[in-house]
Amino acid sequence: MKKGYKRLLIFCSVLIIVLCLSAFWNNILSGYRMIFFLLVLVVIFDSYFVLERDNKRYFKDLLFETFMFLMLFFIFFYLLGLVVGLARVPSYLTFNGIKNILLPIILFGILRELLRYNLLKKSDGNLICTVVVIVLMILFDLCDDYFVASFATKYSILSFIALVLLPTISRNLSYSYISKRYGYKIVIIYDLVFSLSFYLLPLIPNPNEYIMAIIYLVVPVLYAFRIYSFYMRRKDELIPRDYKKKKLKGIIVPVIIIMAMVYLYSGYFRFYAIAIASGSMEPKIHKGDLVIVDQDIPFENIEIGDVIAYRHEKIIVVHRVVKKIEYGDSYILYTQGDANEHMDDLVIEEDVVIGKVDFKIPYIGSPTVWFSEK
Repeated sequence: MKKGYKRLLIFCSVLIIVLCLSAFWNNILSGYRMIFFLLVLVVIFDSYFVLERDNKRYFKDLLFETFMFLMLFFIFFYLLGLVVGLARVPSYLTFNGIKNILLPIILFGILRELLRYNLLKKSDGNLICTVVVIVLMILFDLCDDYFVASFATKYSILSFIALVLLPTISRNLSYSYISKRYGYKIVIIYDLVFSLSFYLLPLIPNPNEYIMAIIYLVVPVLYAFRIYSFYMRRKDELIPRDYKKKKLKGIIVPVIIIMAMVYLYSGYFRFYAIAIASGSMEPKIHKGDLVIVDQDIPFENIEIGDVIAYRHEKIIVVHRVVKKIEYGDSYILYTQGDANEHMDDLVIEEDVVIGKVDFKIPYIGSPTVWFSEK
C-alpha cells in the first residue's frame, strides 16, 4: 500500500476512535464543539495533505438538475400532505433559532462536505480508504443520534437501525459518490436546501417517523441516480442543443406548483384549503371535498345562506349560516349543516370565523380524511 494511503488510513482511524469515544463519553463533540472540531480537521488536512480544488465541470448544469430534483421532490412531498396532513412550522428566524438550529446546520454541512471531498480525493480509488472515509462520515452524522438513542430492548435497537442508521448510510453513500465524481459544492447546495427547508417553510407535511425514514432512505439515492443520468447523457452528448433555453420553462412550472400548494395549505394568505371530514353539508359539499375559504371577507358582510368555516375547540367546522343577529357593535351567527335536522348549538362570533367558502374541488381531500380516520 502506498505511503499516502497509509497516512490517510491512520488519519481516518484516529478520527473514528475519537467519534466513538465522544458518543460514549457524554457526547463531548456536539453542537458548536463539533463544528470547531471539523474546522480544525480541515485546517490540519490542508497542512498535511493540501486541500483539493472542487470539480467545476458542468457545475451550472448540475446545479440546475439539483434544483429541478428538489422541486419535484417538494411537489411529491406536499402531495403526500394531502394524505398525512400538514403541520405548521414555528419560526426559526429568531436569534435563538438561527444560533442554535440554522447556523449549526449550515456550518456543519459545509465543513463536513469539504472534509468528505478531500478525503475521498486523497483515497484516489483505493477501496479500503474509500470505505473507511464513508464510515467516518457516517459516524459524524450519527454522533448526536447515537448519544440520545436507547438500546434497552430489541424494538429500540431495530427502530434505531430503521429510522436512523439506514437513512444515514444511504445519505452518506450517495453524497460520497456525488462528491467524489462531481464536487462538494453541488452536494452542499443540495444538502442545505433539503435540510433547511424543513425549518424555513411555513408548514410541511406531517408523516409519521417511519414514512420520513423511507423518504430519507430513498431520496438521496434517487438524487445520485439523477445526477449520474445527467452526467452520462452529457458525456455521450445526448443533451439537446436547446437544453439551456428549456431551463427557464423547467424552473417556472414546479415553482408555481409548490408556491400554490404552500399558499393554499398554509392559511397565512387570503385563500385557505380545507378537507371536509364529514357528510354534514351534503348534497352541496361531500365528505372528501376540498373547499377553498376566502379569509379576507369582512365579518359584517357574511349573510344568511353563506357557507363559512370556523374553529370550534380543535376542529374546523364548515356549515351554512342560518341566522344572523345584531349584537352591540357586531353580529353573532348561527349555523347548520345542510344534511342536519337541527341548528348547531353554537354561538359564532367574529374571533372564531376563518372565512367564507368560495368554491370546492370534489373529492381531492379524500386521502387526508381517510388517513386521519385510520
